[in-house]
Amino acid sequence: MFMGYTAHSSRGRFLLDHGASMPLILPATLLVLIFLVGPFCYMIYTALTDLSYANPDQNGAFIGFDNFRQLIRHDAIFWSSFWLTIRFVVVAVAIEFALGFALAWLIWRFVERQRLLTTLLLVPMMIAPVAIGLIWRLMLQGDFGMATYYLHKLGLLPKASAVFSSPELVMPTIIAIDVWQWTPFVTLIMLAGLMSLPRAPFEAATMDGAGPWRQFTDVALPLLRPIIALVLMLRGIDAFKEFDKVFIMTGGGPGTLSELLSIYAYRVNFKNWNLGYGAAVAFMVYLVVLILCSVLYKAVYWKSTNAAAKA
Repeated sequence: MFMGYTAHSSRGRFLLDHGASMPLILPATLLVLIFLVGPFCYMIYTALTDLSYANPDQNGAFIGFDNFRQLIRHDAIFWSSFWLTIRFVVVAVAIEFALGFALAWLIWRFVERQRLLTTLLLVPMMIAPVAIGLIWRLMLQGDFGMATYYLHKLGLLPKASAVFSSPELVMPTIIAIDVWQWTPFVTLIMLAGLMSLPRAPFEAATMDGAGPWRQFTDVALPLLRPIIALVLMLRGIDAFKEFDKVFIMTGGGPGTLSELLSIYAYRVNFKNWNLGYGAAVAFMVYLVVLILCSVLYKAVYWKSTNAAAKA
């Protein structure tokens, strides 16, 4: 039986090594080309045209990089949305990572029945973002919102005012809601990373007299560097693309004070119907996400790279 299995495995390996795997991956390759590469190429082509359904004179003529020049040099609203999105991503992801990592460390060190607690942590993360937007919009509604009522009672919010209509409170509130939703995600990923760490380095550090803080900084953090990179990249990408919660809660208001870059792209494309210019905005979103991923990856791995270069 084992000889037959070995012969079958060798034959399969021979077929894979000689190109027989191409028909097997062809369906997945076609799906990627149709649903990812195709729309991306069409977006780039549209960004190089003046296509607009609101202006009959702009019927999709090729204009080169005029949309990008207009976007970068003269669109103040784009840059306002861009820097607002950057601040949102940096603050929200930093708080989520700090709280999530701290909570994961406490659970790993001091909680014995981790399964029940991790199940409860899943609740905010498992709710659809649209539902979260509706829930918090109703709770913070200015006239009958339950959270607004208690904020008025406690004197934390002036009478006849609402959180989402306050220029000073709207973005901190959006960040707090995002932290509430996605901190459990960071906690679960970091907890899984902590539980997978080998025990030998910690036992050796204990024998050398290292305390909990030295074990955390000198043992745990270097071992967790790939997990940290993964968490930061996933949350950075997702936060930069944030749309549904904010759109439902504020619609980008008051004014444009909570108009993230994704909401601005939506407004240009599907309210103004300026598809050529909107495709340029969407491409800039993709480009910035790509740059952020590269920066986060290098920021986390720079010690490993330097160590490998010296070796």
